[in-house]
Amino acid sequence: MKRLTAVFLFFLLLGVFAAPTSAYLNRFDQAWLLVKEYYYDLSYRGVDWDKVGEKYHELIAAVTSWKEVYELLDEMYGELGDDHSRVLSPPEARQALRGSMCYPLPFPVEPEDTSDEEREWRQLATTTEDYDWGSFEYTIKGKVGYLRVPNLVDEEVAGDVEDAVRSLEKQGVVGYVLDLRGNPGGLALTMAEVAGIFMRGLPWRIVTRTKGVMPQPTIPFWGKPVTSKPLVVLIDGGVNSAAEGLAGALKDAGRATLVGEPTAGNTEVILPYCFPDGGVAFLASGVLAPIKGPTWEGRGVKPDVWVSGKEEQLERALQIAAGKR
Repeated sequence: MKRLTAVFLFFLLLGVFAAPTSAYLNRFDQAWLLVKEYYYDLSYRGVDWDKVGEKYHELIAAVTSWKEVYELLDEMYGELGDDHSRVLSPPEARQALRGSMCYPLPFPVEPEDTSDEEREWRQLATTTEDYDWGSFEYTIKGKVGYLRVPNLVDEEVAGDVEDAVRSLEKQGVVGYVLDLRGNPGGLALTMAEVAGIFMRGLPWRIVTRTKGVMPQPTIPFWGKPVTSKPLVVLIDGGVNSAAEGLAGALKDAGRATLVGEPTAGNTEVILPYCFPDGGVAFLASGVLAPIKGPTWEGRGVKPDVWVSGKEEQLERALQIAAGKR
């Protein structure tokens, strides 16, 4: 009888430990497969993704918490070296997205049981502070409207910029400086909305692995922009992703003069995919490019007027926006 009891306890404990490990490996499978089938670069930037998968499968099979799982998955995506693809845990995802939508996984997903540990893990998402992406601000400098846009992540950014421009128009500004310096980028949708305040048209294409080439218009596409007054865009090496696309489109359309230093040249299109527990995989799924010509990836957007030094850049931009060439 004692022997039977011992055997029963052995299998009971085996089930207790096997269940979390199975869930952990299921999340690994999902994260790894996303890259395998939907990453924009078929060569995975020279990385042997199968070999990477073998390495992290073994590591994740040995962990004992969801925190460790997500740390390893993020480390795995870091092996791609594209500076964009990331895996965020549920608490981190809630901070980063702040209510923005993410896409469902693009392949069948089996229902998952929610353990006590996972419920507690998800609950952390309601008790942590938001990421500080910086806040939009605007003012009048001389007779020029100054617009500081620190990110294209916040879903309110485009509306804030439009409201500011309408207010500044009423105050009679003669031109605008759009300061994108240090902007890490964000959503292609927000990029298109901010561009639509200053221009209309079809300035971009998105080159993807699974959907081919997709034209990306400004939003709105038709009609007159909110303002047609002179526009200067401040850029530097800290401008990435969709912010580069915004600056590049305004330059290529002849709508703005770019002042500062070349942008980073990191213009992968990042799509957020939701895991069942609220975690998110940010995956480089395509490359943002002008509607014609080569992409900005690896080369960045070049300024029309090269200026070093933050104060010097701003001073020159204000001069040009005010018509003082």
